[in-house]
Amino acid sequence: MIQLKTIQRPNPQDATAARKYYVSTQSSGEVSLEEMSELISEKCTLTETDVLAALTALTKEMTIHLMDGKIVRFGTFGSFQLGLSSNGVETEVESSRLQVKKARVKFRPGRRIEDSLLLLKYTLAAKQ
Repeated sequence: MIQLKTIQRPNPQDATAARKYYVSTQSSGEVSLEEMSELISEKCTLTETDVLAALTALTKEMTIHLMDGKIVRFGTFGSFQLGLSSNGVETEVESSRLQVKKARVKFRPGRRIEDSLLLLKYTLAAKQ
């Protein structure tokens, strides 16, 4: 069950507009790489140490390939790709690498996650 919370936010397009209430997900906690390694090891023949080593190596390889500008695909899980925020300029001639404000990693869920999203159930947290 996905816990929701209510948040009041301004309209980013119109600062003078009345603030509106939106629902947002509320975290139910977190899970560490070590905890994931233990959980995965219980479901296969690898030891917790082997799983941790594989996930650590995966993280390093993924980072290398993302920094090379590649899309990293994980089958039905999804794919990761770099994205940018940049400043706009009036003409193509003015374009340069100096327009880049920030880089981020974009995740595109694959079929397995997309299908799972259709099954989510929500509950709104009690008002305080």
